[in-house]
Amino acid sequence: MMVCQNCGQEGEFVYCSNCGQPLEAKRINLSHLLHEVSHTFWHLEKGILYTLKELAIHPGTMQKRYLSGLRLHYQKPFSLFAISATFGALVLFFIYHDAKEEINQFYKHYYFIVQAVMLPLYALITYLLFRSPKLYYAEALVMNVYMLGFMSVCIVPINILYLLFPEYVIQKLEVIFLISYNTWTYLNFFKGKPVWAITVKSIVSLVVSYLLFQFASNLVMDLFL
Repeated sequence: MMVCQNCGQEGEFVYCSNCGQPLEAKRINLSHLLHEVSHTFWHLEKGILYTLKELAIHPGTMQKRYLSGLRLHYQKPFSLFAISATFGALVLFFIYHDAKEEINQFYKHYYFIVQAVMLPLYALITYLLFRSPKLYYAEALVMNVYMLGFMSVCIVPINILYLLFPEYVIQKLEVIFLISYNTWTYLNFFKGKPVWAITVKSIVSLVVSYLLFQFASNLVMDLFL
């Protein structure tokens, strides 16, 4: 019999029957830390890469699985967004570090901060447009956090093209991607409802979210740039 170092429960198996922690708490060394990092973020069957892969090929469906309780293999929504946004912010900083245009200065400094602040409003728009007894506001928030986390990664290769093409080309590519991915996600998440209604609502959602984001962006640029 061993005693759990976390809750004090006695047990004889590998994991504590009360709290789930391993009963044998080994000392932490560098090898242990590297193992934890690899399994938390980069394992192909669990963590951030697996979650991004699922968001790429099963958008909307992946969020439904997570909300239904299948959560073991997925990166948690807010940690995924934090990692994705940090990665995106660093890459955009290097892309636009010599840019003089105000919009590109905004991309470099404030884009992801504004997006993070706007997330509750994006979720509210989804919740109101697709209002249903089966949809909680918190669930709409989770769906949007995952969606924006994936988009935060995908705008990186699009903006890398800024090194080769004019700014208006990049903006058009972003709009095409956002409309396509946003609509695809909603169609999968609300599968079973009329396709035309979901498509219209997803476009309305994106337009309203875009207008709110533009308003917030202009406010930030007026204050800080």
